[in-house]
Amino acid sequence: MGEAPPALDALRLASAFQPILSLSHGRVVGWEALLRAERLADRQPLPPAALFASQRSPGQRAALDLRGLHAHLRHFAQTPAAAPGQWLFVNLDPASLQRGVAPVLQAIAASGLPPERLVIEVLESPLGLDDALRQGVQALREAGCLIALDDFGAGHSNFERVFELRPHIVKLDRHVLLRAKHGTGPMRIVAQMVALLHECGALVLMEGIETLQGAHVALDCDVDLVQGYFFGRPGPEAGPHPAPLDRLAQAWRSFDPALMKEPADIGRRLAPHRAALSQACGDLAQGRPLAEAGAAFLALAEASVCYLLDHEGRQVGEAAFRQGHSMHSMGDAPQFAPLFDCSRANWSRRAYFRRALRQPGVVQVTRPYLTLQGGRMCRTLSVAFERAGSLQVLCADLEVADG
Repeated sequence: MGEAPPALDALRLASAFQPILSLSHGRVVGWEALLRAERLADRQPLPPAALFASQRSPGQRAALDLRGLHAHLRHFAQTPAAAPGQWLFVNLDPASLQRGVAPVLQAIAASGLPPERLVIEVLESPLGLDDALRQGVQALREAGCLIALDDFGAGHSNFERVFELRPHIVKLDRHVLLRAKHGTGPMRIVAQMVALLHECGALVLMEGIETLQGAHVALDCDVDLVQGYFFGRPGPEAGPHPAPLDRLAQAWRSFDPALMKEPADIGRRLAPHRAALSQACGDLAQGRPLAEAGAAFLALAEASVCYLLDHEGRQVGEAAFRQGHSMHSMGDAPQFAPLFDCSRANWSRRAYFRRALRQPGVVQVTRPYLTLQGGRMCRTLSVAFERAGSLQVLCADLEVADG
């Protein structure tokens, strides 16, 4: 049989504080309090994973949460060097919130720390989102605390929890960062995830950043806050230190050229495509057929298909493909064959159609996306022009290698 877990009164609890930085503000805006424990009998440390794993029942976890909260508040209050406006992030198990938050609010009140400086991280858990958990989170929100959802993108933490708990901050699990490092495809997915979380009304924090590359991923995905060993390891004090700011400045310095390079490169690379598409509009307005008008564009590198939309976004006639190709020959995913025929398809919901109508004569360019027909990534160029007294939109797809 294994050794029985030590009782809480047989442990000494301490806090370690890890800095949390705002990428845009360029400064430390908060600290996550991490629990550390050692046995009083022999002063041997108890690893955090073992400590939390030893608390098997909801009551034990709630008791550990409360002890840890008292320790964090006390230690944070003893660090006068921490900026007055900085947040203190503390973790709470859902089991604690389900049992009632009165002890948590009493601990905050006793500490003298304003509730608005507390960010309560609701840990990932297989427990359902029952009424008790919702009421606990709401009570903390009404008291002035901020709510953060931890480990988003792993296990049971998903958009359902975002919709239900309405957190102020969502912390992306470190595995989300690892996936984003694997290429431009995963990076785009993470960037869109961040954008959707922003639309849900949450700030986004990326944790687990251990390298300069990870910091660049965070900048590229437009997260708001960052945390990880690259910026600072957990320490006994939540006080000013130049290292996190130096690392942040290093990330911005090395990222800026890359940030500006891609749009500039794309602009130069697509200049012939824009010119050819504008010329095609003039030819179409004079009555030439699409295949003839779009021939110069379709002869350019990466160009694949041109198609016309009417003023309501419906496709007009057949698409024109680069020489020797068709939708079937280009399709890398024949299982999407039922979607290959786009005649009279309605593309009015697409941003490239709406943007073109707002600025007639100006060629619009989308970010890469997966075509509805599946199997290939593309960018769409679009431009609105007048033909026979009515606006039409000429669209053209460029193939994009999926990284």
